[in-house]
Amino acid sequence: MKKFLMIATAAATLATPAMAADWQGKTYGQDAIGLYDLGANVQTFCKFGTSSSGQNVAGTTVTPGAPGTAAEGDGSFEFDIQNINDNTVKFAQGRYKISNAVCNTGHDLTVQSSNGGLKNAATTSDTAFLSLVPYDVALLFDLNGAQTSSTEARTEKAVSTIREARAGEFEVSIVVPAMDKLLIQGRYTDRLVAKIRPII
Repeated sequence: MKKFLMIATAAATLATPAMAADWQGKTYGQDAIGLYDLGANVQTFCKFGTSSSGQNVAGTTVTPGAPGTAAEGDGSFEFDIQNINDNTVKFAQGRYKISNAVCNTGHDLTVQSSNGGLKNAATTSDTAFLSLVPYDVALLFDLNGAQTSSTEARTEKAVSTIREARAGEFEVSIVVPAMDKLLIQGRYTDRLVAKIRPII
């Protein structure tokens, strides 16, 4: 008898609709369609990848990783620009390549030269000599880019404007053209800054 009552009670519990009274007085819309607005904010992301290499085209040694770190896209160009036969400026070229770079918005490719060229601290009043050797610099990002001269890049200069997100190889190419001018003994130096700058 006790077993029969337990079975009957369980059957009654299963047969009774749960909270049936809660449905009284509910209101409904016209259809069974729900519309939901979804969203996510994405911040600006313009970065160089960590894999880089130097290409010595002519009279140049390109070394990744200095003066900063390869992870930041830094490097150095050491030029052999002295023609040992007549002490004039000879042609030199090198390329610095970053295998992957990305900018997820429209951007400018910019360069800035600290000295406006390769500068020697020593000077002379004789115009046959150069204390400042100009060079040409080209930036190329995912096959987009252009070039300018170091003298035009004394302040930050946009060499190319790309009005969409891009990802691909980034390259800095520097050319010192041959010139019929004499060089002063000493070290010629410059600091060049290349950027992918987001358009704000």
